Amino acid sequence: MCGRFTLFSSAKTISEDLEIDLKEVNHSHNIAPGDSVLSVYQDPDDNKRVGRYAHWGLKTPQNFHINARIETIDTLPRFRDAWAKNRCLIPANGFFEWYQDGLTKQPYYIFPKSLTPIYIGALRYSLATDLDNIVLVTTQSNPEIQKIHERMPLIVPTQSHKAWLEGTVSKSDLIEMNATVSMEAHTVSRRVNSTINNDSMLIEKKDPSNDDQLRLF
Repeated sequence: MCGRFTLFSSAKTISEDLEIDLKEVNHSHNIAPGDSVLSVYQDPDDNKRVGRYAHWGLKTPQNFHINARIETIDTLPRFRDAWAKNRCLIPANGFFEWYQDGLTKQPYYIFPKSLTPIYIGALRYSLATDLDNIVLVTTQSNPEIQKIHERMPLIVPTQSHKAWLEGTVSKSDLIEMNATVSMEAHTVSRRVNSTINNDSMLIEKKDPSNDDQLRLF
């Protein structure tokens, strides 16, 4: 699953990548479920891309969904219509994942080797609220981060943005493309565990044995 990510690239950079005019972007080093996140989708009325903030998470009578597995996304009733008609892209700079060894959970920051923004595939729901709701699509982790966690966000490369938003790219092609994305990872402070903390130090490499957070206990 993906439960936290970052966004700190400029509005200019994201605008150029997504071919959209964004005046500003809300930066955060600890975006969590329930937060408002920037989403970009194709307006079916005028076929133009729209940038709009949306609520991360979808509440159903059974659960609160923040992720949707690409393997079953076109068959589960809660996801299949949005998969077919309401896809969007979520800009990010990287994401956090927790390695669990049975005793402890060590956070890692995972980011592209190019240090350029990534664009996560997501589903959009327009409900009776001021904000849309979004759910991030996940897939099997690529080999570079498999040892940390078996799942990762579906990263849609720039050349496939149009096909993704129009719903013309297949699941198999998306999974294959995601497997070739070159990522890096390093351990970070357990300060990221609390959403109260939100600063650039959260993504800095931190030796677990020298974690300032551990000194608080």
